[in-house]
Amino acid sequence: TVPPEIKLPAHEIALTALTQLKGEKLWQQGDIKTYQSRLTYIIREYLENRYEVPALESTTDEILRRLKKVDFDNQWKDKLRNILQVADLVKFAKAEPTADFHEKVGVEAESFVNNTQFIPVEEVTGVETKD
Repeated sequence: TVPPEIKLPAHEIALTALTQLKGEKLWQQGDIKTYQSRLTYIIREYLENRYEVPALESTTDEILRRLKKVDFDNQWKDKLRNILQVADLVKFAKAEPTADFHEKVGVEAESFVNNTQFIPVEEVTGVETKD
């Protein structure tokens, strides 16, 4: 028999990818476009896995509209919009944000994932459920 596939939680996948991206030091080496592209891919993949909204092939505005229909904490809407829109400018309009922006957006992406991750009810209440 084939063992069941173990699917990691969305936040673990995203945080692992963000840590790997940070370690590659792409923007520090001048590869800003690749850094921003990978960063937004990680965030979009996280949104798909966490909220089950199509995000990889959607525009920033489409993503934000779809998140209104799910249990998404609105306090993160503006930060998410900023992360995605600046990356769009870097990728498509050849914008060059300051070095401290890249550091800040990486931290914001991690904070976003950490603060929006799905926590099962039993972990929130501290009470185990019986099957």
